[in-house]
Amino acid sequence: MSMRLLILALWGLSLAASAQEQSPPTSDALRHPGWSYGVQAFGGRGTTGIPPIPGFPSRHAGNYGAELHLARVLTEQRGEGWMRGTLEFDVNLIPVDMYVVRGRQYYVGGFEAIAPRWNFTKHRGRVVPFAGAAGGLLFSAQKFPPGDTANANFTVAIDLGAHVFTKRRQSLDVTTRLHHLSNAGMGRFNPGVPLALQVLIGYTWY
Repeated sequence: MSMRLLILALWGLSLAASAQEQSPPTSDALRHPGWSYGVQAFGGRGTTGIPPIPGFPSRHAGNYGAELHLARVLTEQRGEGWMRGTLEFDVNLIPVDMYVVRGRQYYVGGFEAIAPRWNFTKHRGRVVPFAGAAGGLLFSAQKFPPGDTANANFTVAIDLGAHVFTKRRQSLDVTTRLHHLSNAGMGRFNPGVPLALQVLIGYTWY
């Protein structure tokens, strides 16, 4: 009887240990310092030509592209209530970003070197909302927006989104972004893209 009890006890302990190994939420990767990397595709629409370039009235611009990102969660969880979370810093490489204006395509590429993000980690589970900002620089062979503008533009963005963990160290990422593009006076005219709405879909490994 004692041997049976011992076997049952060992079996129960093994089940408990197995359950403990599986019990941590899949989003734990965002609750502690660590590296991550991933890819994203995006698309959106904005308005160019404010103020308008002479001969080029205001018009809408479609925007499509892809980017690679490298990120690190810098802190353990901080804060109380719904603000509890971790601070993350991202660096994004944008190899291709296409703007379509009146049926004509303009290709730019560059990077976002300043991209802080706050992960809201209060609720333990598969979904982790986040809010962030980003700033960078885009270059093009042709001047963009078209006209007497510039071959380089600065970008500023505000992001709201969520990581949806598909595995313990992998997540599907969905982001809504408000995006601004401007040459900051480097060209004779600076119509930029005052405001664009973009949707980003990505995947991240931790």
